[in-house]
Amino acid sequence: MTLTNSPVFAVCMLAAGLAAGMVWYALRLKKNSLPVRAALIAAAAGSVLALLLAKLGYLLHDLGANLTEGYFDEITELLPEKLSFVGGALGITAGVALGARLSGFRAKKALDLFAAPGCVFLCLARLAEAGMETIGVGNEVEADWLKFFPLAIGDGWGGASLSVFVLEAAWALVCLIPALRTKQVRDGNVFIRTAVWLLGAQMGFETLLQYPYIRSFMTSFVSLEQVLCAVLLLGIVVPRCIRGRKWLPLAAVLLLAGASVFFQFYRDNKIEFLFEEGWEWALENAETIASAAYLLIGAGMVWAGDRAVRETGM
Repeated sequence: MTLTNSPVFAVCMLAAGLAAGMVWYALRLKKNSLPVRAALIAAAAGSVLALLLAKLGYLLHDLGANLTEGYFDEITELLPEKLSFVGGALGITAGVALGARLSGFRAKKALDLFAAPGCVFLCLARLAEAGMETIGVGNEVEADWLKFFPLAIGDGWGGASLSVFVLEAAWALVCLIPALRTKQVRDGNVFIRTAVWLLGAQMGFETLLQYPYIRSFMTSFVSLEQVLCAVLLLGIVVPRCIRGRKWLPLAAVLLLAGASVFFQFYRDNKIEFLFEEGWEWALENAETIASAAYLLIGAGMVWAGDRAVRETGM
């Protein structure tokens, strides 16, 4: 496969993901004697909210900067590089919660039932990035024996880049493990545990991208998607660790968060002592070392986050 600009493919994959997720969600609602109309409401409301929050998430990248005329022009542009994936996912989640409330049952119950179908939707939504040119691809793959799909995707000129979107899609399927095997000790835990797995790993995946297409409003080099994932993950994990007196997972999450900040600055050559004699190797291999470190940080976040939210019997 090669990088392409295929809006039809991308939209069809997104639609297929939404349809597959909502059909499975409807079947799970029916099995639990809950109104199936909640899935229809979730699909309709979630689509609208996903688009709005995806655009809002992107517009955050310029928050605090000069609100120029060009900034306001971006509000109506629906290009893939000007939409936040995390914002879109939050919109779908809000749609599911709204559908449950309007159908007369608890939003937490709905989110638990939607966790597994949501993983399928995320998988196909990530694969939609195959039709969005540079969205979802990483740095160029040098070794010829590694230039094969799905590990890498061609650029049409003989080169190939890392297919990060395929890794993200595969991980969404891995997250079916907590989504399907977590026992409902209390409402919301299935969804929360699945979200922790997704958010923790996504922090690592974001650093593999060729460049952060949505940059943080705090700096010019940090992916806003990565910042949003970290904020959501910490917002879930820290309170639960404190309430449950789970000090080891709390310490691990905070240390890993600090390490992620360090390696972000390190990758962008912003650590001053590395410019001293003897650290040339660290600067020359910054991209490789930081990427490897972030994958480990992502794995650590998944482990620590899971320990924080996992309860007996799960």
